[in-house]
Amino acid sequence: MIQNKTTAIILAVLTFFLGSILLTSLIFYLLQYPLSSIPDHQNYLFLAILASALLASAVYGRGSKERASKVVDILQESFGITFQEKVIYKVLRIIEQMPPFVVEKYINLNINAVEEFENRIKDYKNKLSEEDLLKISNIIETPLEELQDLLNRLYLETGLKQFKLMSEPQAKPLIELNIDELKRVLFE
Repeated sequence: MIQNKTTAIILAVLTFFLGSILLTSLIFYLLQYPLSSIPDHQNYLFLAILASALLASAVYGRGSKERASKVVDILQESFGITFQEKVIYKVLRIIEQMPPFVVEKYINLNINAVEEFENRIKDYKNKLSEEDLLKISNIIETPLEELQDLLNRLYLETGLKQFKLMSEPQAKPLIELNIDELKRVLFE
């Protein structure tokens, strides 16, 4: 596993570029098309780029598993609840894919995200055990100041600006609104 995030990023980028070049060359060699015919066979080029992106994603993912285990430790320490590292890893990947400007927009417009995803949340609620609901309840009943302190700790550990934005005072109304809505959807 790659221990350093910067190294993981560099290796992922190199994997993407080298993989794209090698896979494109290999595909065109095996199909006996000259590389000059790439404009005529763009679908093969797209296939090579897609495969390279998947490889790069796998390389980068190997560098962020350590981060997930550190987040698990912080969450377990804060809530006294056991979290699965693979679940936290997936959550961190989702957060990474949400650009910070989107989080800023949610904060500035005080967007009710729970309302946007209410049907999905209700569907997912049916799959949750009583123990899972108790864990969620413990988390959303945590005082807001403690949640924001936790978000700041997560930012310091992960470097994800999304956590930093949510830990700032202007995010307080957004968090309150969404916690209240989550309580309504899950527990009423």
